[in-house]
Amino acid sequence: MKSVAKILRVLKTPESANGSAAVLLTVLFSCLILLATALFAASKAAAGRSCIDAALQSAGRSVLSEYDKKLFADYGLFAFKGDGAQMEKDIAFYANASLKKDKTMYAFFTAPGTKTGVFDYGTDAVTANLKEYSLMNVDLFEAQINEAALSEWIREKKDGSAGGSPGESGGSSVDKEDGGRTLRNVSVIENLPSEGLTDTFLFDPSTIRLPSLSEMFDATADKVRTSEYVVSVFKHANGGAKNRDTFFDNEVEYILSGKMSDESNYASVKMKLYLLRFFLNNAALLADSSKMNVVRSLAAPFAAAFEVGELVAEAIIVEAWVVAETQNDLQLLEEGKNVAFAKTSDTWATRDIEKILEGFTDDEAVVPANSAGQSYKDYLRLLLFLTDRETKILRIMDLIQINLKGTYDKAFRLRDHYVGFRFEATVDGKVYAYTERYGKDGSE
Repeated sequence: MKSVAKILRVLKTPESANGSAAVLLTVLFSCLILLATALFAASKAAAGRSCIDAALQSAGRSVLSEYDKKLFADYGLFAFKGDGAQMEKDIAFYANASLKKDKTMYAFFTAPGTKTGVFDYGTDAVTANLKEYSLMNVDLFEAQINEAALSEWIREKKDGSAGGSPGESGGSSVDKEDGGRTLRNVSVIENLPSEGLTDTFLFDPSTIRLPSLSEMFDATADKVRTSEYVVSVFKHANGGAKNRDTFFDNEVEYILSGKMSDESNYASVKMKLYLLRFFLNNAALLADSSKMNVVRSLAAPFAAAFEVGELVAEAIIVEAWVVAETQNDLQLLEEGKNVAFAKTSDTWATRDIEKILEGFTDDEAVVPANSAGQSYKDYLRLLLFLTDRETKILRIMDLIQINLKGTYDKAFRLRDHYVGFRFEATVDGKVYAYTERYGKDGSE
């Protein structure tokens, strides 16, 4: 106890007070240094993670930047030709270009020109998954079409200022035939995205399902955009994108029918238009009281001449008139004129039913008093809207693949192209995961 009291008395002297203050300051300064060191280490680790994250995201976007320029120029679609193994190498290459120490930064607190290796990381492993983002995926392909249909690119297409250049490397040497081209190459046909599909008129009844109101709205919007994309980008019998070198001339007709020749596709679409116009004309005639009065006035003598009942005679006259009007409609559409979708008395063209019954025909189409109506292109829009979604999308894929094989790359296949990917990278013992894709929800 005496020794402790003695020590306390010593500490109370001025000399000992100065010494203890120095010791205290030394301890505090050491603690501050340790704290600063810890904060620096933590800051460096956080900055390192941020740097790694930025480098990996940049690497993913660098891969997206390698999209097929011809595919975009001609069809407005963003997709890159992908291979999983090569992509993993590319991602590692792009990331390491930012992370490795040999690409050091210049720090402001060093002498000018002095290199400072702040970070030195490298990708230990990279794995990429492409399967979910194949351009052959109908949903992803349709999303690309819909975005193209709303873009500046499609407006340039409509103005005729965009599109591919005929005669580029690999241009097709197939000569046109009188009836258009016929695709006969078995290898090309067997590798078409739509191979195995059959032609269905308007819709497949087996796919009928009552949708919700929101689904109907979304589906209708998608169908309208897809139809507009098709008639803006592809050729058809009455025109279309004539500034591109394509295999078929009747491309929209191919999407609607899927035949292997221009002639067959056009004939198939004419039959669909005939059936559509026949139904509409039949309804319009039956609803027109003045025309039905004419029919009834002719029914009695017709029935007597051919020894049939008046109701039968009336039905025959109606159908003969409808057939004549429908054939005239198709001729008007072929000549680039309009045909009203829902006929009225002044948009009905054929008038002389007696001559029609006598078998009178004229080489020139009869133009109605009112020429307002829909064009051949408008009717194509309608048929496209009524065509099964998957069939329509797959045949659009067909045309793109056929055309780019002939004008760009003989080995071109849509199945080799992707609109995005997932990848994981291990850096400094930590796993980083990302999803990169084109479009509204992606990176482009």
